[in-house]
Amino acid sequence: MTRVIVVGGVAGGATAASQLRRLNPDIEIVIYERYRDISYGSCGMPYYIGGDVEKWDSLTNMTPEKFRDRNIFVKTEHEITAVNSKENTVTVYDKNSDTEFTDSYDYLILSPGGSPKKLPAVKDAAQTFSLHKLADLDYIVEFIEENNIKEAVLVGSGYIGLEVTENLTKRGIKVTMLQHDEQIYKNIEADMNGVLYEAMTEQGVTLKLNTEIDYVDGGKAVLSNGEKIDAPLIITGVGITPNTKFLNSSNITLKDGLIPINKNGQTNIDNIYALGDAVMTHFQHVPEMTIQSVLAWPAHRLAHIIANQLAGDRSITHEGLLGTNIVKFFDYNIATFGLSEKDVAEIPHFTVDQKQKNKSGYMKDASPIHIRVYVSKDSGLILRAAVVGTEGVDKRIDVLSAHTRLGGTVYDLINIEVGYSPPFSSPKDVINMVGYKAIEKAEDL
Repeated sequence: MTRVIVVGGVAGGATAASQLRRLNPDIEIVIYERYRDISYGSCGMPYYIGGDVEKWDSLTNMTPEKFRDRNIFVKTEHEITAVNSKENTVTVYDKNSDTEFTDSYDYLILSPGGSPKKLPAVKDAAQTFSLHKLADLDYIVEFIEENNIKEAVLVGSGYIGLEVTENLTKRGIKVTMLQHDEQIYKNIEADMNGVLYEAMTEQGVTLKLNTEIDYVDGGKAVLSNGEKIDAPLIITGVGITPNTKFLNSSNITLKDGLIPINKNGQTNIDNIYALGDAVMTHFQHVPEMTIQSVLAWPAHRLAHIIANQLAGDRSITHEGLLGTNIVKFFDYNIATFGLSEKDVAEIPHFTVDQKQKNKSGYMKDASPIHIRVYVSKDSGLILRAAVVGTEGVDKRIDVLSAHTRLGGTVYDLINIEVGYSPPFSSPKDVINMVGYKAIEKAEDL
């Protein structure tokens, strides 16, 4: 019987295993997960802190017992410490029994994820946490409740930093956010992220730029500017490191710690596949550019592709990613897709900015929405898009992303038919206006 081992049982690994079981009822599937929990909605964890997710159980999709009912065998607290790609074996460390053993596979699916980067200045402080897995969420909520936390320090301003700040604030906790340089949330252009600063002011969040923690003194944090602030709770969100050190002697190619994959989801070794946070792939619309995505949609899509590949359908392949993403910060939404600003600068392009109301301007709740697109001078493809506003941002980024993925150019946006009614859009939606402006601008180039 064909045997498949899956390394990692959260979004990517669990989905690949489930999909493979649906496609092939006979194949043997084993999942090894290094931590306590599997198949959970990590993206929803900040919202449990703030109360938008009411039940902890609703974050968990599957359990080892449910997987067993599907004839998928899950071993939690089991860490893969090495892969022998020549012998088709893995070395497994059982944390529960403190023992090590070897297991064999016909196919290996790698979904090892990443680990939060640690800050030496705070790593030994008892009140310091990161939010990466369900156990972390449990520790944070328990710590808040047991210590009646009213103030917190948040280090970093990425997805985790913004979402946790919002939800701690909703819980009645006063947040001080520390950013080591002058720009928060670098996914968005510096001249478009003013709404984040506005939201912090409106919600009473204290922001300290060009500031880091030098050391922790009891319940205080001593900052790089010499200031000493209350820090009964410290949460860090400063990025992740791919969990790929166990592959160093495996003959699997790594690049900057990431696992490059091809259109089939394969590594450089035919019977080893990979997906999730630790993978390097390419942009769908600019294939020569690489991308690492730590988002859920790419993990689920690659899981579907890999499962079909292993089930024998070689026609379902990976086309690349656009990196479409969105974050909510209080009343504001910020979304982007495509290349980074730095990568866009290497390609001949022009930009189009459009600011207008998100719906008919005479509606009393109409609010500003701002779209910026970076357009290839040669092809008219949208290389990058950024959208900022309070309502309708998700609709616009999704339209732009889908349009680009299907090969549409910026000039084709004039033909996008929006679902028009005054509460939803304008007769010439902001999407359409980007297209008209792009045509005018291209004529002047």
